[in-house]
Amino acid sequence: MAFLSFYKKPQPRGYNTQTYYIEDTSDTSPDYFSITEFPQSVGGGRYIVKFKGNGSNLRIGKSIDVELLDANGDNMYVELLDYVDRFNNYYAMFEVYDTTPQGVATMYFVGEAVVNQSGRAVPQQQQDRYNLRWQKTLNVLPFERNTADLIFNQAPNIDIVQVLVPERALISQISSSTIGTTYSVYTSSINDFSIISSNFQGFDRSFASSKDILDTRIQSILLNPEQKSITQNSVDSSTRTKDVDIENGYFRNYTNRFGTVLKSASGSFKKDFLGGSFSFYDAQSVPTNISPTIPTNYTISGSLGGQLQTYTANIVEVLSNNEIRLSKPLEVRTLDSVSKQRGYTTTFQIHQASNFTGSIAYLPNNPSYVTSSIVSQSFLEVSFYDIKPISGELYRLKAYYKRGIATGEYKLIYDHVVNSLEYLTDAEYPNQTTYAKREVDARLIGHFTEQLIANTYWDQRVETPNQIYLATMPSIESSSLSDSLPLHADYTHSALLTTKVNQNYTADQIYTLGFNLTLDPNTELEIYMGSDPLNLNTNQPNPYPRAFLKDPNQELTRYSSAYNRFGKYIGKVLNNNSTSKRYGRVEFDFETDGDGFGRPIFRSRTIRQANITGSAYLSEIGISPIAITGFNPNLIQFAIPFAEEITNILALSQSLDFKIEYFDYTGKQSEFTTFLNDLTVNFKTEIPSNGCQDEITLQLVSVATPQESY
Repeated sequence: MAFLSFYKKPQPRGYNTQTYYIEDTSDTSPDYFSITEFPQSVGGGRYIVKFKGNGSNLRIGKSIDVELLDANGDNMYVELLDYVDRFNNYYAMFEVYDTTPQGVATMYFVGEAVVNQSGRAVPQQQQDRYNLRWQKTLNVLPFERNTADLIFNQAPNIDIVQVLVPERALISQISSSTIGTTYSVYTSSINDFSIISSNFQGFDRSFASSKDILDTRIQSILLNPEQKSITQNSVDSSTRTKDVDIENGYFRNYTNRFGTVLKSASGSFKKDFLGGSFSFYDAQSVPTNISPTIPTNYTISGSLGGQLQTYTANIVEVLSNNEIRLSKPLEVRTLDSVSKQRGYTTTFQIHQASNFTGSIAYLPNNPSYVTSSIVSQSFLEVSFYDIKPISGELYRLKAYYKRGIATGEYKLIYDHVVNSLEYLTDAEYPNQTTYAKREVDARLIGHFTEQLIANTYWDQRVETPNQIYLATMPSIESSSLSDSLPLHADYTHSALLTTKVNQNYTADQIYTLGFNLTLDPNTELEIYMGSDPLNLNTNQPNPYPRAFLKDPNQELTRYSSAYNRFGKYIGKVLNNNSTSKRYGRVEFDFETDGDGFGRPIFRSRTIRQANITGSAYLSEIGISPIAITGFNPNLIQFAIPFAEEITNILALSQSLDFKIEYFDYTGKQSEFTTFLNDLTVNFKTEIPSNGCQDEITLQLVSVATPQESY
């Protein structure tokens, strides 16, 4: 299977190395390309350069081209769009990914001129070729917010479905009046914790983002119990990084910004610490062993104990019960008495610290779950597909309604920040990303915060050359990876893990499957997306539509079927070493083969023949439409409760008119607005369910075209 990548890699054109008859060194090329808008600095996402083209000096009927090189001299994706706005501007669209290097990029425009800059005709030998080049630089900061205007050149597809959903009730062992407000503090023994900041260079020097940009992992639960963003200007500062062990996928690299690790010799860390805060117990409990030692020419501002006592860091990742990642290094302010600028204040970073008493404040796990009652409620579920603006990032949606084909004002029915859908939940509606341990209306079934989640929503099976059979669900463990499920395998027995029920996927959409992973020595983990039952029959009919088709069998020496037993092959992670390896967050992008049902399938196996056993440890498994910094998800879904007024309107007219408005993160509205007129809502036959809930789909209405608002 070819490697699917969201990141486009254009072929080099070489416009930077060639020579041209005319080198246009003007700022906006008024004589030739007539650049009307050019960004000076860009963050992640899609951006545009606007130009008109001077038809008097460019040869009519001949093409122009564009090339964009990043700070390393590699090609960035850029495209001349078949689009002209109402001011007669043409657009060159380019994309900045989280893998794009920070620094100065250079854009080149080339074309065929008919006159030179003195107004004289171009010589015959310089005609019928690109004889003109214009170039300009821009600053690329891939982790800054997308600040471009929100512009669409094609309509997102919109489906509106009326669904009847059993009402969900929260059942909790904790009083609802105390949820989100009761905090616990864990205090260590004096010789348990140690802090390590290996080769960490500091915030500004090691990470390409301003301090006004807050990372999504440093939203402390002490300020924000439900883990909602406390700023609209939050981005994910981790980078997707290739690894030789990972085929077709990436690992999330947090060390670019978060290089400080807190270790516990006693293994006292737990998943509940995620989002909490670490500090020293008091001024007498700060580290007494630090490395490197502070040079003699550095004078500590105040006292060492007084400074360290004020140190507080958020916990951004729980790696295992022995290690957690902190949001910032341990530093002290000093005065340099030797430098030319005597008395110069600087920051001294401590790389190792021990012999202290630490405190962790955190919100304990809420052992709550959600059930469905026999009372049902109607929702209008609105789904957006192929949301691909040519510029900017969609941050907020507003939906309005009124009586179908009637005069009058639209009324606001929905106003919310765009969230990526999480597919691995115990319910379809509403399908939004949350944390499993918080009070939510859907549980994240890929977060193994308790054994009940693994037993209720997942199946483990054993696969041999001759059979596939159900196995006992292993116990959750945290020694190798916090709150993880181990998949034990040997050379002849592979371990399979999959969800008990399917999820409903949309055709021709790219999704991301992500999970935390640790592999034992000589062990590999294969990843599939399957739409068929797990058994030896690889060609059996399926009673429901398939989202994924099976790939050919690559293990003909193991079994002879033409197709593999599992599904669409996504990728694998292979630890071909004699020691275990923690990979952190691993991500794989995949594309659906059609509208239909499917589920993730993990296969753990060993790669040595002689008496080798090994395990793969997985935690925090999630599936969502692909979304990276600066790019909104291509698929968005939200549910609107049926208000009494809507019910009354439908009783009279049987139809509704809708209006959808689009906004960026600053609150600026896009010029493009979607109108859906005269939508009829009628009952429709029930469609197959994924088994999560008893849900009835009543009516599907789709596709409206964005129109410009004047």
